[in-house]
Amino acid sequence: MAESLVSKKERVVGIVKAYGPLLPVTLAKKLDLNITFASAILSELVDNKTLMITSVKSGGSPFYYIQGQENKLQDLMKYLNGKDKDTAELLKKEKILRDRDLDNLKRFGLRQMKDFAVPVKVTVNNETDLFWKWYLTNDKEVNELIGKYLESKLPNKFENKEEVKVSEKEVKVDDVKNGKEEQKKLQEIYKQEDKQDVKIRDKVEIKTKLEAEKPKIVKEEKIKQEKSEEERTETEDENHDPLGRFFVDNKIDIMDQKIIRKNKEVNYVAGVNTEVGKGIFFLKYKDKVKINEADLSLAMHEAGKIPLIFLGTGELTKKARELLGTEFKGVIFKKI
Repeated sequence: MAESLVSKKERVVGIVKAYGPLLPVTLAKKLDLNITFASAILSELVDNKTLMITSVKSGGSPFYYIQGQENKLQDLMKYLNGKDKDTAELLKKEKILRDRDLDNLKRFGLRQMKDFAVPVKVTVNNETDLFWKWYLTNDKEVNELIGKYLESKLPNKFENKEEVKVSEKEVKVDDVKNGKEEQKKLQEIYKQEDKQDVKIRDKVEIKTKLEAEKPKIVKEEKIKQEKSEEERTETEDENHDPLGRFFVDNKIDIMDQKIIRKNKEVNYVAGVNTEVGKGIFFLKYKDKVKINEADLSLAMHEAGKIPLIFLGTGELTKKARELLGTEFKGVIFKKI
């Protein structure tokens, strides 16, 4: 089985190299694999950097590609919504766009299309500006374009050309945060008019100054508290991690993991040792006092055609236990 799995991974990479970027369903059909199994292999190949994954999606699924196929990503622009597609086309044409010169829809859209728009921070005369570059534009051309743009658009702000030049040290590619809180904050900020940007920056500066003026003892207490919590967490992890011990004791190889609820519910695709060799299983972990038939039914639906092992911290209800031999035949339940 191990050799067969390795062989499948090699075939996946070969198919992506020949036809990528590809959707998981397309690859599964080409290799005659179960879609869940194919997705698990793809996920592992992304984790070890063999394959790369796009942020643009079709029907909720991303595309997979290998290094060297970046030029083909522009063919995926058709999967963007209408407004974002127009923004991407504009960026492709202009090669660079200054963030503050754009309307709110374009500004927010550029933050979503990570496959095509790369954020570039430019610092000139101690002032920081945000630009976006078309992902295929090289840094040298970006430097030249930004320098020319600032010189032509803001002639009164700089005394001479030397001050307008953008050096390699001044141009830095920065990751734009994409957490839920940050996205919500961006949506709120970019609904406002450009004239409000200054007020927002002032508020940030004031908050920063206030943070700096907090008594030193408060910071020390916070550090002690965080350290104490960290030590306690480490101890709890060592002494109260039955799931981790279960994986180690049974030599289970995790191929894919999806957290449904932190520390409460997790889905895994894993290699599990059986009497006839290692097989691929869908593992459902649920921290719940009573596991009922609804829990098992949902887990079976999530597992699809992959064999299901349900790992629970609680007991099965009477009805759920009875249905294990009929409706849920083949499901393995383990209390951990």
